[in-house]
Amino acid sequence: MKKFLAWLLGWREFQVAGETPAAFLNLCAGAGVPLLKMLPQAGGTLLVRTTLWQSLTLEALAREAGYPLTQVGAGGVPVFLRRFRRRYALWAGLALAVVLFAVGSRTVLTIDVVGCENLPKEAVLAQLRLCGVSVGTYAPGVEVRQVENRMLRTMDSLTFCAVNLQGTRVEVVVREREDPPDLRPEDQPGDVVSAADGVITHIEPWAGDAQVQVGDAVLEGEVLIAGAMELDPTPPLEGSLGTKLVHAEGLVMAQTWRTFTAEIPLTAQEKVYTGEEWVRYTLSLGGKRVKIFGKSGIPAENYDTMTEQKVCTPLPGKALPVIWEKETCRAYTLEEITLDRAQAEEMLRTRLLADLDQALDQGEILRTDWAVEEEDGMLRVTLLAQCREQIGREVPLTQQTKESTPLDQGEEGAP
Repeated sequence: MKKFLAWLLGWREFQVAGETPAAFLNLCAGAGVPLLKMLPQAGGTLLVRTTLWQSLTLEALAREAGYPLTQVGAGGVPVFLRRFRRRYALWAGLALAVVLFAVGSRTVLTIDVVGCENLPKEAVLAQLRLCGVSVGTYAPGVEVRQVENRMLRTMDSLTFCAVNLQGTRVEVVVREREDPPDLRPEDQPGDVVSAADGVITHIEPWAGDAQVQVGDAVLEGEVLIAGAMELDPTPPLEGSLGTKLVHAEGLVMAQTWRTFTAEIPLTAQEKVYTGEEWVRYTLSLGGKRVKIFGKSGIPAENYDTMTEQKVCTPLPGKALPVIWEKETCRAYTLEEITLDRAQAEEMLRTRLLADLDQALDQGEILRTDWAVEEEDGMLRVTLLAQCREQIGREVPLTQQTKESTPLDQGEEGAP
């Protein structure tokens, strides 16, 4: 331990001459001067070692008592650093390193988002940046509670948000809002109307009165199952008991005819690369981009840009906000080409079939007819489809219908 302290605080060695070296040791002990080393030397001299900051006291004692002192050595950290006292650039660099370490150890370098299932993490990071927390933010200056409250107020999809500062790392724990179940509004009267023109092939009224039968032709928007139910009397009662409003629902299958059209030009422009390339390198430090070298402007009018990024990851799974980016620009010209007509037609057919399949609700395609025409350089494909699908759509009753059909009218007029 004494050796470590001597190295850390610095030391000086002296050769003490005199008739009674032991008396000098007693003087040092009385003055409280610690001696790290005491060795007798030839000729009656004594070699002593003390700390750098006690060496001045040792020299004063020797001078007052009449003991000649001769320094024979010195060492330790202060002595080593004294050699560089005139190297101002070195001291400036050391001071800068200390400042950077002090500030960097409190600067946000990584942000981890935990708890995202459907919500993209990029959306949370973008909103967090607007709330004042991003890579390069001074961590002690972050008002955690204010950031959490702002995140919850601005992001309706979150029900919980916690921001945990852990040195240079920020952990954001979120919990997404769960959508409420799609419950059928039992207390809201409604009708089932037709979503498309067609011919009824099957109808199952689960609630309400059916207004059409199998084989009837219906138009879009026509009421298929009415929410205003006629209450039929049972013997011995006679007459009408009135109507009752319910939320109509049921299954209505119909044969429908659908038409879809798509078109595409038979001429297009194709990229032809000229072989000219420009490369630019950029270093990103904490979100701040610093251009290293490369052309700032691209002389070509048309060019593609390909970007390669390498992130500094000193530890597996732990990335620092230091990104080396290589950007390659490739020049090209545009040349007009003629598309293959058969390939273009096949592409449009595939697209139309996908649109038809997406439009059907619990249905099937019975027959398809195609019409293809070319006019003014445009290829137009039309799909005529005969389908069988569920066309019933639940809609709420209008206010006019509610007023003309009082709820539970039959119960009030029943004898």
